[in-house]
Amino acid sequence: MTPKRILLLAGLAAVVYVGFSVFVFNSVDLPEMGPTTVAWVVLAAVLQIGSKWPFGLLFRESAREVDAEIRPFSAFRAALVGAGVARLIPAGGAITPVAMSWTVRDEAKGTAGAALRTVLLNYSALVVMTGAGLLIARPNEGAQFASISLTVLAPIGVIVGIALMFGSGMLGSITKFFPRFLRERLESSVVNHLPGLESQFYIWSRLGLEAATLGIVLNAFGIDVGPVQTAAAFGVGSLVGGLPGTPGGLGVTEAGLVLILEAYGFAAATTLAPVLVFRLVSYWVPAALGFWAGGMTFIRSDAAKEVVEDRDESRRSSNS
Repeated sequence: MTPKRILLLAGLAAVVYVGFSVFVFNSVDLPEMGPTTVAWVVLAAVLQIGSKWPFGLLFRESAREVDAEIRPFSAFRAALVGAGVARLIPAGGAITPVAMSWTVRDEAKGTAGAALRTVLLNYSALVVMTGAGLLIARPNEGAQFASISLTVLAPIGVIVGIALMFGSGMLGSITKFFPRFLRERLESSVVNHLPGLESQFYIWSRLGLEAATLGIVLNAFGIDVGPVQTAAAFGVGSLVGGLPGTPGGLGVTEAGLVLILEAYGFAAATTLAPVLVFRLVSYWVPAALGFWAGGMTFIRSDAAKEVVEDRDESRRSSNS
C-alpha cells in the first residue's frame, strides 16, 4: 500500500470518525470539566504520547538484531506513524509494521521484520495483561454471564499471549511457512530474538502508560476504578477495537469499555462521557501526531527530494 493511499484512507476514516463524534457529543450530556479535571486530562494526553517512546525503543532494539541502527527520535517518529495508521485505517494494526519500516527507510533498510516483531510483542503482552487483569479483578456477581465467560477466557488469554510473546522469538525460523511474496520481503529482516529484559521493559512501559491514561481520565471524572480493573478494561477495549472492521475500533472500543466497566459495577450512563473523553485522548492525539509525523517524514524523504528535483529540472528544460 502506497503512502498516498494510506493518507487517502486515513482522511476518509477521519471524516467518518469526526461525524460519529459530533453525533455522540450532541446526544450525550457531558459533565462539566473544571480546572482540575482538565489538568488530569492533559496529563493523560502527555502519558499517551509518552507511551510511544518505549514502543519506538522496542522497534529500535529489534532493528539492531538485523544490524539496522535507528536513532531514538526516528524510532519514536516511526512509533507515532504506526500508531496513526492503526487508528485511521480499518485493520490498521496489520499495516502498522509497514508504516513503521517506511518511516525509517532512508535511515535504515530492511526493518520490516523488526517492526513486525515489535507489533507482535505489543499485541501478545496486551493479551496477557487483559487475561491476568480479568483473573484478578473479576466482574461483579450481578454480571453473571460476563463473570463466567470472562473467567473461562482469561486463563486462555494468558496462555495464548505468553505463547505469542515467546513464539515471536522464533520468527526467523517460521518465515519458511509464510506465503512466498511475504517471505521474500521479510526473510532478510526477521531473526530469532527472544524478548529479554530490555524488550520486556519497553513492552510493559508502553502498555502501563496507555492503561494509566484510561485510569487517569476515569478517576478525573470521579469514577473510582482500581489499577487492575483499569488494566483489564483497557485490554478488553483494545482487543475488541482491534478486530477488523472500523478504523481504530470506531464505536467498538467505546462499547467494549462501557460494557466491561458496567460489569465492574459502573453504570453506563456514568462512564459513557468519560470513555468518550478518553477516546479523544487515546485516539485523536496519536492519530493527529502520527499524521503529522508521516507527512513530515515524506516531505523530508529522498523520494520527495527526487520529485522536487525532477520538477525543477522539467521547469528548466521548458524555459530553455
